[in-house]
Amino acid sequence: MSDIARIKPSALYSHGVTRRGARDSSSRGYEKSTVSSRSPRRLGLTLVELLMALAITGLIGAAIASMLTAVSYGTSGSRDLRSLVVKNKTLSARITASIRQSAQVLDAADGYIVLWVKDLNASGEPDLLELKRIELDAVARELTAYTPDPLAVNAAYLLTDDFDTITNALIVSGDLVGELWATGVAQWAVSVDAVDPMDAALVSFQLTLSAGSLTDTSVNAVSLRD
Repeated sequence: MSDIARIKPSALYSHGVTRRGARDSSSRGYEKSTVSSRSPRRLGLTLVELLMALAITGLIGAAIASMLTAVSYGTSGSRDLRSLVVKNKTLSARITASIRQSAQVLDAADGYIVLWVKDLNASGEPDLLELKRIELDAVARELTAYTPDPLAVNAAYLLTDDFDTITNALIVSGDLVGELWATGVAQWAVSVDAVDPMDAALVSFQLTLSAGSLTDTSVNAVSLRD
């Protein structure tokens, strides 16, 4: 028998030959002594992260507030404009009715018109109780209609008289009493289709109302009934 055959298995192990599947005892000891080096998981937010979150939340809140303000302003502006348009139409209709129902225009210019409402006594000439003046106060931005005081002493006039001067004097004396028709009137431009207002058959007027930064303008034309 050869020398290799006479060597005992235990001797092979002592000379560094290891059986398949076996583990080194030193390796086994090292594995048991291994300790995990992973750090524990962090919990919560740092101060920097918290401040950043608060800043982002503030920016989002400001953007939402700005959007809501814009929507609210737009809605309010639309509502105010609609109210102004309705006011203009109502006032235009009132002026139109006064002109259409009148017998004749006695005088007219930008900002005022004097009407002969009706020949009540069939005299063929205007009387105090038959007059009506509609006038714009450009300073106060008020449109006022002046009609006779029922207690005023009647007076007769000629068609050749200056009815602008006459009606102004009657307003001062109190014989023509004013009724406020509208405020916020920026412009009331009146024109007629004749050189002499007394020959007019058609009256045109442009009415502009304002409220804050909003304005509304209407253009109207009305013919007299006769």
